[in-house]
Amino acid sequence: MATAPPSQQAALRAETRSEQILAWARQHLAGGDSSTMRVVPYHLPLVAVRGEGPLVWDADGNEILDMNMAYGPLILGHCPPAVIAAVCRQVSESGSQLGFPTEIAARVAEKLKRLYPHMELLRFANSGTEAMMFAARLARTATKRTHLVVMEGGYHGWSDALFHRYHAPLDQMSTGPYGPAIPGTLGMNGAPRDLLTVPYNNLDALEACLNDHADQIAAVIMEPVMGNAGVIPPAPGYLEGVRYLTREHESLLIFDEVISGLRVAAGGAQEIYGVTPDVTVVSKALGGGYPVAACGASRELMGLVVRGELFHGGVYAGNAVVMAAAEAVLDEILANPVQLYEKLNQASDALAHGLHDVMQRLGIPHVVQHVGAMCSLFLTDAPVPGGLRDYRAVRRHCDLEKYINFQHHAQRLGVYFHPNQFEPMYLSTTHEPHHIASALERIEEAAKQCLAD
Repeated sequence: MATAPPSQQAALRAETRSEQILAWARQHLAGGDSSTMRVVPYHLPLVAVRGEGPLVWDADGNEILDMNMAYGPLILGHCPPAVIAAVCRQVSESGSQLGFPTEIAARVAEKLKRLYPHMELLRFANSGTEAMMFAARLARTATKRTHLVVMEGGYHGWSDALFHRYHAPLDQMSTGPYGPAIPGTLGMNGAPRDLLTVPYNNLDALEACLNDHADQIAAVIMEPVMGNAGVIPPAPGYLEGVRYLTREHESLLIFDEVISGLRVAAGGAQEIYGVTPDVTVVSKALGGGYPVAACGASRELMGLVVRGELFHGGVYAGNAVVMAAAEAVLDEILANPVQLYEKLNQASDALAHGLHDVMQRLGIPHVVQHVGAMCSLFLTDAPVPGGLRDYRAVRRHCDLEKYINFQHHAQRLGVYFHPNQFEPMYLSTTHEPHHIASALERIEEAAKQCLAD
């Protein structure tokens, strides 16, 4: 009898259809997918087939309540009718990629500027990584300086300019108030160069860094609400302090609102906290599930691009399909921003309060932090009075293995959030009160199973 090839043998040994597909996919895609975060070794096998609203269905026919929303972009849920209609209309009537300037791109830019008025001119890109690369070059070109400052635990894409080991173990991090960035992966050939890291929510550390590198710092780059070390809000007065220090040192302030933009508020975190940066990057929620990002600043700064002093390109940048999707998202937001964000915030508040109640009732040490429709549950080794204010605190107090086990139980019970504790939970406008109640019931059962373990 003929023996099946290795790829088929692995699929035959798998117990579920998701496992079978992943075993087959690993023969063709490195690791089985095109993003490492979707196939980390501790992730339970899950191959999605379709999504609708707050739900996804896997290859085995299981219905799953999605609290991840594709890592944040799906602010209107899976398959939002307005976005689907706009994309279908664009593709069928006008084409997907025309290779020339289009009116729809200008319309989307004009509508985005209504929410972020300091972005007097902007450029579209295909991802947050691309837009952040452009922002870094813009800062260095405008200031004629070399160094950039980022926050520990902050992720700004995987370009050579900015990719540092943002989830480094504590024993590998700087012992001073700030330090040089650790390369994020092998193969960076010495990059990231001239990149310094400081703790979030620590103005003294930032001031020391700026003082020690006077006339060298082109920009401070930060998430105004951290979303890559779990959700960490800015302390009162912190963003105002950063804004003051960057102006004092004539450095630019770049807000990476790839996650928080259009999610925590229509105008992002800068709307909530009343602090305006020099440069803003938005991405995920802008496309509603389609790959798009935008980087914008004043006419003076963006004049470097207009005059050809700074290059920015991309065959697919601002292509008509994603512009149609982005315009549909912006139209939904602009039509009724108050009601839309009230609904998102009510759902997020209910989730956050419910998570706290469940863990407190079961006696599980924890911290819950949320801003708008992004929420984190941290499972800690002991109570943490005052919450978690920076990446090191998350590393120091949180039990990452316990969280993975908890997530596995929750996923088996039909509610999904990522097993990496640094990844927030995300909600959409399609998460109704009964979805939140159902999620909390399953999460409580998952927590009980963890205690039984």
